[in-house]
Amino acid sequence: MRIRSLTLGAVAALAAVALVGCSSATGSTSSGDGADEAWPAAGTDIEWIVPSAAGAGNDILARIVAPAMQESLDANIQVVNLEGGSQVVGLSKLATSAPDGTTFGYTNIPSILGRYLDPSKNATFDRESFLPVGSFATNSVVIGVAANSPYKTIDDLFDAVQDDPGTITAGTDSRAGDDHVNLRILENELDLGFNIVHYNSGADKVAAVMSGEVNFALGGVSSFYGPYKSGDIRLLAIVEDEQSELMPDVPTLSGEGYEVAPMNSRFTLSVPAETPENIRSSLEAALKVAAEDPAVIEKLTNAATVASWMPGAEVAKLWEEREATISPIIDELLQVSP
Repeated sequence: MRIRSLTLGAVAALAAVALVGCSSATGSTSSGDGADEAWPAAGTDIEWIVPSAAGAGNDILARIVAPAMQESLDANIQVVNLEGGSQVVGLSKLATSAPDGTTFGYTNIPSILGRYLDPSKNATFDRESFLPVGSFATNSVVIGVAANSPYKTIDDLFDAVQDDPGTITAGTDSRAGDDHVNLRILENELDLGFNIVHYNSGADKVAAVMSGEVNFALGGVSSFYGPYKSGDIRLLAIVEDEQSELMPDVPTLSGEGYEVAPMNSRFTLSVPAETPENIRSSLEAALKVAAEDPAVIEKLTNAATVASWMPGAEVAKLWEEREATISPIIDELLQVSP
């Protein structure tokens, strides 16, 4: 098998983004209407929208981070699961919520791209519908099979795909989502051909792997970690260049001879686009405090997620970069089946 390297770089010029941070979690000073007012008032009720099912990776991490943010803000943060439409239901709710700070939620990169770049999802939002607050963690991509799968190594799996292209089934959490994009990258870079099967959520995808409904699945570590620790799923590889300290028995894809660029995602929070800067920056400051809290870091680590702070301005740049890079891939995969 001839292995080729993939380089994903920005292919469009970056727009200048001016998002001013603050050093206090309870207020900030900036220009604009009401920008000099402290926010929030003590006891303010705030909803954190999780556009996926309770118990899935996004939900688990939200319930780790929310208490620390709540304490920092002196507010009441309620995690609200709005599942449906491959996350479009929850993201739509976030985009159309009042821009008053009482609603924020996940806009994870790159998974959100497939939600609005795929016309079939009928999304009424795009990148400009949101204002990034920040990113608190990253999640590496792994390839997993059922514990009783005949594929014991990544070579076993990829050899089977080469022997009978288009018959080995691969599960994703949605059509044109990050799983689908990453599988297409593997196909293109490694001259493979999968039979791709789409599910409505990461939880459904993982369940399909464990039951043997699909031969394997690709996705973030946090979704696979529980079944991996319990022995219900075998992880064949992590799509990184360096070994994970959390999973020392799981080889890297590059270490097995497959030179594909590392794949990971960023757990990112945003508010509706018209949210005043003092509110956005107060949420950013509280999220930063939570992301750097040793107790939170320990819990994130136990959930197989790497705590990694990125402020809102940098997230905005990353979002635009990834959209420019991935948009052509999504356009390509939407032209073919699956």
